Amino acid sequence: MNDDLGHACAELAALIPALIPALSRDTVPSGSRIAQSAGGVVNPDVLHAMIILAAEIPAACAAACEVASEPWQHRPPAICLRAIPRLHRRLTALGMPAAARDLETGVHRWTRMVKLALGLHTPDVPVGWDCPPRPVTPPSWPASHRNRGAEAT
Repeated sequence: MNDDLGHACAELAALIPALIPALSRDTVPSGSRIAQSAGGVVNPDVLHAMIILAAEIPAACAAACEVASEPWQHRPPAICLRAIPRLHRRLTALGMPAAARDLETGVHRWTRMVKLALGLHTPDVPVGWDCPPRPVTPPSWPASHRNRGAEAT
């Protein structure tokens, strides 16, 4: 799993620089809205992703370092992403699978959020309950029964 985590961290680190040019891009994913900032119109999904990444990635590294009894110095998210696979290995070796799983979950959640903000991944839309089922008319029914409705009475 650690090798997959290393690839996921590398993918996320490669996607983060794409957020800056996407911030002011006028092609907003469908269903999104435009927000006004002091500098102009921005894509709120991209802005949200940038804010969350800047806060959560260093915080996750700090928490992992604290659990692993390692010293921590604040670093930018891109540098923290390089440390996450090593911290994951360390936590696993120390017998702390829950803390290691938290790192994995965070990386996958951040990657999904960035891909959604950049329009590289469509959101999962559950099938609604209010969607009527497609009517199925068995071919064995007589025509008089198949077309019954208000006009048949």
